[in-house]
Amino acid sequence: MPVPTAAHATLPLHRIRFYDHTPSPITALAFAPLPLPPPRDPSSSKGKAKGTTSGDGQNDEFGVLIVARDNGEVEIWQYVKDGEGNMSGNWVLEKTLPPTLTHPTISLMALVIRDPLNFHRKPYSVPKVEDLRLFTAGSDSGDLIERCLLSGRVLQTYAIPSPPLWSLSVSPTHDLLCLATTSPLLHFLSIPQPTYFTPSPALSPPPSHLLRSDTLPSRTRTVSVAWGVPKVERVMDSQDEWEWRNTYIITGNSDSSFRKWEIPPPLNPSRSGLNRVVLKARSVVEKVGKPGRGGKKSATGMQKATIVWGVGVLPDNNIVTSDSLGNVTFWDGASLAQKQNFRAHKADGMCMTIGPNGRSVFTSGPDQRVCQFVYVPSTSGAGPQWALTATKRLHSHDVKALAIFPPYVPLPSAHPLAIPSINASYAPVLASGGWDMSISLTSAGNPDLLSDKLRNVLAKPKGAMKAVFEESYSRKYGYLSGSRGNGKLEMATKARLVLGRKERSVGIWRVLEDEQGWEKALEMELRLRTSIISSTISSDGRWLAVSDLYETKLFHLSSLSESNTLHPTRVRDFLPSLHESPLLTHLSLASKGCGASTLLFTPDSQRLVLGLVASGQIVVLALPEEPRDGVSVIKCFARQDKMVDGRVMKGKKAMTNGHATNGGTNSDIDMDKESEEEGSGSESESGDDAKPKQDEHPPWISGLAASEDGQWLGVSDLAGRVSVFNLDTLQLHATLPTLPYSPISIAFPPSTPSLLSLTLPTNSMQFYHLDLRRLLPATPQLASLNSALSSLHSPVHGSTFEPVSRRSGEKISKTLIWGSDWLVTARLDLDAVAKLRSRRGSESPLVSISLDGSPAGLGGSSKAMRKKRAREAREQRTHIDSASPSVIDSTEGAKTTEREEFYKIVKDRFRSVLGVGWLAASSNTMGEGEVEVAVVERPWGDFVGDLPGAFWSGGFGRS
Repeated sequence: MPVPTAAHATLPLHRIRFYDHTPSPITALAFAPLPLPPPRDPSSSKGKAKGTTSGDGQNDEFGVLIVARDNGEVEIWQYVKDGEGNMSGNWVLEKTLPPTLTHPTISLMALVIRDPLNFHRKPYSVPKVEDLRLFTAGSDSGDLIERCLLSGRVLQTYAIPSPPLWSLSVSPTHDLLCLATTSPLLHFLSIPQPTYFTPSPALSPPPSHLLRSDTLPSRTRTVSVAWGVPKVERVMDSQDEWEWRNTYIITGNSDSSFRKWEIPPPLNPSRSGLNRVVLKARSVVEKVGKPGRGGKKSATGMQKATIVWGVGVLPDNNIVTSDSLGNVTFWDGASLAQKQNFRAHKADGMCMTIGPNGRSVFTSGPDQRVCQFVYVPSTSGAGPQWALTATKRLHSHDVKALAIFPPYVPLPSAHPLAIPSINASYAPVLASGGWDMSISLTSAGNPDLLSDKLRNVLAKPKGAMKAVFEESYSRKYGYLSGSRGNGKLEMATKARLVLGRKERSVGIWRVLEDEQGWEKALEMELRLRTSIISSTISSDGRWLAVSDLYETKLFHLSSLSESNTLHPTRVRDFLPSLHESPLLTHLSLASKGCGASTLLFTPDSQRLVLGLVASGQIVVLALPEEPRDGVSVIKCFARQDKMVDGRVMKGKKAMTNGHATNGGTNSDIDMDKESEEEGSGSESESGDDAKPKQDEHPPWISGLAASEDGQWLGVSDLAGRVSVFNLDTLQLHATLPTLPYSPISIAFPPSTPSLLSLTLPTNSMQFYHLDLRRLLPATPQLASLNSALSSLHSPVHGSTFEPVSRRSGEKISKTLIWGSDWLVTARLDLDAVAKLRSRRGSESPLVSISLDGSPAGLGGSSKAMRKKRAREAREQRTHIDSASPSVIDSTEGAKTTEREEFYKIVKDRFRSVLGVGWLAASSNTMGEGEVEVAVVERPWGDFVGDLPGAFWSGGFGRS
């Protein structure tokens, strides 16, 4: 099938669907939680305390989204604003933490703020990844484990009493965990406050007043736990200190009831009383009768137990439950009497989440419908009532988890921060996921008069802008997209091979020519400590590299004469070569491991580049002619650029309070002073306030790219740092200005090797000039393409340029850009992009161009300097406009036919795109033949038959 790349130009297309890996269902979702405001005297003024945070949405910060899958993978999604800085954007997959061999599944998850007492002193109001602790448990595991969200490693394990674990909940004060197991008791664990030397202290037994609890009937299970609204009380033996104290919890049980438990105050030696968690009340939900024999009516007293799957506590201490009959019920918090009942679901109400300020409730389950309940004023004068305002089917299979941002903070109704704010700038965002493997994000505004003033942070300028839940547009994200710059598919262009990465195995397929189909060349199961996090294959198909979190393995591939299958031969001395190399002694590979987050073979298939996980450094290896000869370490590039407030502070030494601090332990990058001064894309900061961030967990290397001639190596990491190294001189060539977000992918266009392409998560492309060492402003052609990309709803997954062929003399470069459900083909004039007037004044390291093309000051902030940068930016735009008169104008009045001359968007042909690449049309060298496009898809219909039966099955005339 031909794919159009420009007017009157097509390329052969292979739609590949033989990749047979099935994604894993989503079992848990959680946004970054918010802490309680600082405690104070309840009799003091009601004004909002300085530095407090709440879920009223008055700031423009968005929390990280943590997604746990059944196969043990943990995904970290970050919110990315659009390129123009508007409140519109996407949550983009940052990285995926692999499961370990000892704990391969996840069924429950809890996020805990690392230091909730001191969090309000930080300059931001929403916790970041480094401020969170992650606890997970599997349905078939007897351990509660803590995973590091930065490195992915297991920090600690805690043996669960009477496993398995049925429910896991964190207290609003973030200092207690409540565990519900098969034991008739409730178990509590203390979360100690971190210290400088122990940032993740081990879980400890609870305080003495929480060591015991009343018992439940032996067959009763606690399947859901919700903490009550805490109270502010005076600290024991203190007159002017106050603290938040948890007073009660609500549990949903499997015996058609929910229970209220009173948490006693901390033990005071001067007074006596019960020193255990006491069962205070129990309320019974609706039951159904068991059918009698022969279908007769059930006998008296024979009723089937109802399971209370979800339970929550509202700001007024009232209770909401969802059960296995599909009922959503609201109860009085004092008497536990039923107030309102809704038969909202046709099946179980499996999951529930409470909206910000407790004014909305969302429930879902196997019937795939998400229901919204809103607290609305009554027209009959009987007071506010709960109403079922909307029902939407967001998924095609069971919904297992719901989460909302801003998250619900259980504050008392009388607390000033619990009052809904009319200054909320954006509507809440609801995240949902389940058996259909896809994350769905929906704007979840309430249907009231304030909804018109709220902004939809998921909206696009040319799309629906409604912020109300019932009218908003839902975004579905791909289930096998892979993390940044590290997809699950790689292609050996010259050998016409496709490498597919699975959990602990890899598969290689050969795409035959002349529409003869494909054949399986290799399927290899690996022995690893975790799942595979990166894999790559050389362009000639001779080398294969695979890595997990701790170890990298290298294989030599050879073809068997009697068949077309591949025979792998492991390079046995690969690890000894790394351990014995004097260039890598400072990395402690024997103890930290040599796992690589990103792997890359150079285009000539003679070198292998590793982006190490433990150290964040880049290792360049020389490959032998024969596998028995072993590899040799050529260079280790250390990322010595320190991050200060999200920006690079360049130099070997960083000033901290007037004292010099070494920037790293390795003196590998001994670049001369001249090369440092020439790097105009570098940033510098100095002074007493510059404090280098500790590099205990260096950011993962997220992208590697090598130029076609093997001279340049581009490296990007999750901190937004991008560097270019010269592989001929083995030195750092340039450091780009710190990007606000890590690039999705980086590449060197073969037709213009002096440029480095950056595909940004804002659905846009940016270019960096290697000779001028600066980011280039967008040409009108590139600006028009970026405008079209930014209007697409799903985020970009990658881009690729056509390899060098017999048309390499053309000035136009063919480019493919793709997302999960769209493909863009473009013909970019990269010569026009690279034509930038070389002025001495514009090459100053203190001048740069921001991502939107406007001048951005990296050093100094005087008015004269800003005017100078603005003048230089205008001159550069004028020069580019005059240098490319044939470029299509990107103004609003441009015709559609003109735009289609250099790009085309295909949105209705491809679904679940996993990767796009190029295949050589012949087995000869690339310069002697044409190339073909390969698009790898994994449609929903290919594996839906292997899933359990869904409650609703979509069909014609039925939703």
